[in-house]
Amino acid sequence: MIRSPLGLRLPPNPSLRDQILEAAKLGAKGVVLDAIGDIAPERLSDSGRRDLRHLLRSTELSLIALSLPTRRPFDSVDQLDDRLRRADNAFALAYDLGTRLVLVRVGPLPPESDAPRRETFVANVAELGRRADHRGVRLAIETGTEPGATLRALLDGLKTPGLAASIDPASLLQNRIDPVAATRELSDWVAHAYASDTATAGAGLSAANPRSFAVSPSDLDWAEYLGALEEINYRGFLTIWPDPSRPIGPQFAALAGRLNRF
Repeated sequence: MIRSPLGLRLPPNPSLRDQILEAAKLGAKGVVLDAIGDIAPERLSDSGRRDLRHLLRSTELSLIALSLPTRRPFDSVDQLDDRLRRADNAFALAYDLGTRLVLVRVGPLPPESDAPRRETFVANVAELGRRADHRGVRLAIETGTEPGATLRALLDGLKTPGLAASIDPASLLQNRIDPVAATRELSDWVAHAYASDTATAGAGLSAANPRSFAVSPSDLDWAEYLGALEEINYRGFLTIWPDPSRPIGPQFAALAGRLNRF
């Protein structure tokens, strides 16, 4: 039986209270929220933060992480100061709301042949990690654009305690990267993991399965994936990330039922 509690990533929605109540009713133990809209740091007032903390306590839900939205990768200095400021504000909000984890997609690591972009990217990620650590949180880079070994090399090289990794099997499968191998390669850098494949994420079936199985590319080898998380001694949440175009309840129930078989 899996030892990780199940979480639910909630899509941005004006009816946040109703979504949180539904998550608790479904049996989730925690939620991931996007730091946009009413939960954007510049919009969520002190009273709004108190109300949100109270709502989570009253429903016995943990705030697993905040997700930091990004419009462009960090390989550019375009509006960099503004992007770093918004990230810093999200780190402060996460700490204030009681989570020590912020999730982000930083974009693909530029190739070594493009030294200027690569140097900019690495410097910006290092600065993000430094700011996260200063705020008392960790910034978990969502997987998908590179194999686990590539992201591991970046994290090992920076050696910043404010950085971590978040395993997203659906995104990895879409890019023909083996989620099981990525989990093992990232090992102790993993601070968060999703329980989703490309079918549950609504991503479509556009790539060959990286494990070369005679199965649909959306099929995650759940036994191997959960086994890899066990091997690296992962004890965090398994967050279900449903397709926002479909009702959340049936998706959560279906995946929870599948996971309960392990």
